[in-house]
Amino acid sequence: MNVTVFRIDDRLIHGQIVTAWLQYADANQIVVVDDDAAKNAMRQQLLRMATPKDILLQVLTIEEGKKRLKDDSTDNTLLLVGNASTALALVDKIENLNSINVGNQNMKKGKQKILDNFWLFQEDIEAFQALKKKGIRCEFRTVPNDQSKDAYELLNRL
Repeated sequence: MNVTVFRIDDRLIHGQIVTAWLQYADANQIVVVDDDAAKNAMRQQLLRMATPKDILLQVLTIEEGKKRLKDDSTDNTLLLVGNASTALALVDKIENLNSINVGNQNMKKGKQKILDNFWLFQEDIEAFQALKKKGIRCEFRTVPNDQSKDAYELLNRL
């Protein structure tokens, strides 16, 4: 699978994805890898409603995502995951991956604030550290034309 943009965003598919990131990725499909969404028919329906009709959508568990990333020959894919831990589980299955875009990670109880729209659980901080060790660049950007911020430098502020 040719992943043109790999994005971590806990909202998965929303307006910025459809209006900005999909075009930036030049993607003809969106692959969402999220165990909760893959097991929740209502959430899948909402994701399908938010996806343009001419774009293929796949909502997969992490295990299904690992297999699909390895075996699928579809070109130009926007890959979406909800958190850094899921991203870490997938990176070894993606050829020629050198960067991950990081979008909103909203506030929840138990998360640490990095920026106003970038909050992380400890397990996600550890996942980002592991991604850094693998040599994967992680850049925080809400939309493609925003100036990117190095996610690791943001984490160093903690």
